[in-house]
Amino acid sequence: MGVLAVAIPLVFGTLAESGRSGMSSAAETRSTWMVPVCMEEIRASREGRPRYFTPTVAAEAFPTNGDVWALAFSDDGKPVGKISKAAYDKGTKELDGQAVGYIASLSAVADLAEIKGVPMLRARISLEYPSASPAEKRRKIDFHTRIP
Repeated sequence: MGVLAVAIPLVFGTLAESGRSGMSSAAETRSTWMVPVCMEEIRASREGRPRYFTPTVAAEAFPTNGDVWALAFSDDGKPVGKISKAAYDKGTKELDGQAVGYIASLSAVADLAEIKGVPMLRARISLEYPSASPAEKRRKIDFHTRIP
């Protein structure tokens, strides 16, 4: 009985950690598809033709007014659509009848550095999972870059 009392919690702990590692690996793999979609949306927003968010101009930080720029992605890394701040905060399993596995939040703030006289922004794309969890409980992988 003593051996089982020690072994069973260890086995369950190992299985739980294995599941978390698997989710992390899947998120990292799919990030190679999701991050470019997010960067293209930022570029399109700068050019006045965004698919999901509002148009912005060069050197303009986003999102504004306490809003959130968040895109939902399926389990296989395909874009599903924009999610609202409420859905982002509480988590979501589906959007418009499609299953959601990941959420990518996008933001940019002013950077003090300029490159060749061009003001820059520090942009962050956070890939968050599992999407059904509340924002404060989701695991995150952050990607950083500078944009004009």
